[in-house]
Amino acid sequence: MTAPERTPLGATLALLIAVVSMTGSLSPMLMAASIALLSLVLGLAWPALLELPSPAGTRVVVAGTGILGALVAVLAPERLSPVSGVVMVCAAGVFASFVHQMLRRERRHLTESLTGTVAGAFVSGISASWVIAQSAATGDDSAGLITAIAAGLGATLLLNTSPLPGPVRLALAILAGSAVTAWLLISLFAVAPLIAAGVALVTAIGAGCAHLLAGSPLVAKEPVPSLAVGVVPVATVGVVAHLAVLLI
Repeated sequence: MTAPERTPLGATLALLIAVVSMTGSLSPMLMAASIALLSLVLGLAWPALLELPSPAGTRVVVAGTGILGALVAVLAPERLSPVSGVVMVCAAGVFASFVHQMLRRERRHLTESLTGTVAGAFVSGISASWVIAQSAATGDDSAGLITAIAAGLGATLLLNTSPLPGPVRLALAILAGSAVTAWLLISLFAVAPLIAAGVALVTAIGAGCAHLLAGSPLVAKEPVPSLAVGVVPVATVGVVAHLAVLLI
């Protein structure tokens, strides 16, 4: 896959999140299912992207952290806040990363394997922020915020398919994605223009930078690693969505 060809996966996942955000009372559970699927794809592709030496264990840790985080975010008991639950899941992912290294028979490249697995566990773990944001937004009737951010995210990632030089393509994607997010927030949800512009820029720049970082390894254009390149921006922007629901 070339760099533009891997982007539609991220745009498709963002569109899925946007659609799920409009499903009313069912949206938290559907969002959790969507994030679990995202984490499964990330777990499959992450060790190939970083060329880690023990891929099977890394896949289990990365995918398991994301799936468990999504479940905890939507099913956490009242005495445990979803944020605290997800933090605990991320901590468990770090612990599982160490256990994975201790159980390896082949002792080569332990540092690379450990740090790569921990990084993947954190990326999949924070993707549960989408679930937390959707649950909070559904209770406050502000699910439209999630829809706007996901739509802008999709536009940002989709425009990275344009056959332009890298810097030009990134600038165009950030501008267009920011415009989509800001327009939806202002026109449909009456968010103040300055706040809408700030959320839009953070969403687009964060997605663009995450895409560049994930796409930097030499193997990123190969089919399996390219799946992680598409997933990473969507997973990380969930933090922006959560903050937007809390602060707006």
